[in-house]
Amino acid sequence: MFDLFLKGGTMMYPLLLCSIATVAYGIERTYHYARAAKGKDAPEKIHALIERGEAVEAQSVAQATPGPVAAVLAEGLRLRGSEIVLMEEAISLAGGRELKRLNKNLHVLDLIGRLAPLMGLLGTVMGMMEAFRQVAASKGAVDPSLLAGGIWEALITTVAGLFVAIPAMVLHHFFEDRVKEFAYLMKHYSTEAVKHLGVRE
Repeated sequence: MFDLFLKGGTMMYPLLLCSIATVAYGIERTYHYARAAKGKDAPEKIHALIERGEAVEAQSVAQATPGPVAAVLAEGLRLRGSEIVLMEEAISLAGGRELKRLNKNLHVLDLIGRLAPLMGLLGTVMGMMEAFRQVAASKGAVDPSLLAGGIWEALITTVAGLFVAIPAMVLHHFFEDRVKEFAYLMKHYSTEAVKHLGVRE
């Protein structure tokens, strides 16, 4: 395996860095979303408390629960009794902050998924150029094995680029779905909270 890495040329090193970044950010985001989902039953409990008029208890539960949905509900409960417009503005800002945290580092996985195949292709083109340069430099009859050996070594970076890009793209797609799920829950429960807690002008 290490021998293949060395034969792949200089572009294998940035691809190695990309693979390490994919694993690191994948683990970091998995942990973050798992932690955010710990209190998945809390929003329904908070909503039920709000409907029963137990806003103080609902606020205590929201503040003690990790995750973006509970954080948004806690902001709404903090401003209970305020005008609806004011509450909606505060909840929107809180939701924006939580979405920013949820989307953190996803752009890196997206970039790796798009960039790794191009880096692999660049490495292959560079390898092909070197292989043909060696053929051109050899006077007289060309040994087919020399050309074939240069070509297959050049293709190593293309394969490596795809090996890095595919997991990065899969992770990015999976994490984006998680963000969309949290965004829906934040919007749903915050809208319901405003109906019960806000005061019209």
